[in-house]
Amino acid sequence: AENNLIDSECHVAELEEALRDKQALLEASEKRNAKLQSENAYIRNRYKELDLLIGKNILVMQAAIIEWQATGDAKSGLAWIYNTLFGPGELPDESEKDAQAYFNRKYAPIDEKLMALHKWFWEQSETERVAGIRIKGE
Repeated sequence: AENNLIDSECHVAELEEALRDKQALLEASEKRNAKLQSENAYIRNRYKELDLLIGKNILVMQAAIIEWQATGDAKSGLAWIYNTLFGPGELPDESEKDAQAYFNRKYAPIDEKLMALHKWFWEQSETERVAGIRIKGE
């Protein structure tokens, strides 16, 4: 009987240790989950911010066209775009004289990154299609 009691106490101690290990693992998982949720919220809000900024810039260009068409004065329309770039300090350097060359030079790395992103999204969608996964919103 005494051996059974000792065996039971050892078994209880092992179970308690296993429980502590599982609790520690659960706490670590909960912390990781909270961190991931925070990162997810940040990324989602950054995405929303960028979407709104792009929308604002399209709106500014549309207003510039409306101004030009309504007044016949292209400079009046250009003021919308100028003010949008001037505010945050995004005007091009005054030494730039060839608009097409400037655009080509500045757009090339952007285009390269966009193409890499498009490729990633396409590969992701193909992987999900093959796996039979549908992403929320699609």
